[in-house]
Amino acid sequence: MSSCGFHGCTMNGRPFLRDGEAPDVLYDSGHVAMTYTALCVLLILGDDLSRVDRQAIAYGLKNLQAANGSFQFCVEGSETDMRFVYCAVCICYILNDFTTIDTDRTVKYILASLSYDGGIGQGPYLEAHGGSTFCAIASLWMMGRLDSLSTAQIESLRRWCFMRQEAGFQGRPNKPTDTCYSFWIGGTLSILDSFEYSNTATNRAFLFSTQDCITGGFSKWPSHSPDPMHSYMGIAAMSLMGEAGLQPLFPALNISARAYDHLRSLQGTWCQSR
Repeated sequence: MSSCGFHGCTMNGRPFLRDGEAPDVLYDSGHVAMTYTALCVLLILGDDLSRVDRQAIAYGLKNLQAANGSFQFCVEGSETDMRFVYCAVCICYILNDFTTIDTDRTVKYILASLSYDGGIGQGPYLEAHGGSTFCAIASLWMMGRLDSLSTAQIESLRRWCFMRQEAGFQGRPNKPTDTCYSFWIGGTLSILDSFEYSNTATNRAFLFSTQDCITGGFSKWPSHSPDPMHSYMGIAAMSLMGEAGLQPLFPALNISARAYDHLRSLQGTWCQSR
């Protein structure tokens, strides 16, 4: 079970094998980001997760955690940073099981990644970034450890986020606005109960300026080709702003409130069956 998780695709994958069974393919373990996204997709589709080996996946996370509290994406070894911290915490939150990871070490890693300007980097001593700031704050919230940040740190973080808005949001100082950061920064402010104080009118106008009126979809910048990731992030950001016709979003997991309610109902049955 040390390498259990979801693959990104099936072409090189093999069926899940428990420890003690001989694998027929080497370097074919689960990937923490693919496991997070697979679980989210199953929830969105209304699956009951009964076919998911929750215990094995939770155990596999233990083998991905580094000594400094961060996570790598596969058991064979990889870089470790805030992206995979977020994926691992999301998995634990979905499975309703934080017992296999050391949350204290993870919190220390996040706090050590705070930058002098108030944002949070991919790791200690790295530049603050909108994506890693969201991953860190969402992770703290899901672990119930947002209070690990002082009042001064929260206020500095809010200021850093608000300073990222021009029309839409930029991911770092002196960088152009980018569709995806309307979610990464907007989601962070939503978790901090502060998104309402941003300028939603200019944010909305920027997002629509990146939409392709012929093919549909949103791009990174105006007059560029749309792509699936920025299309999703644009829609997610608009959901945060209460755009008509869109389902409300649960920002910490980056899924709809409907999918989150489904998860909570499943977790209630898991608790009853223990």
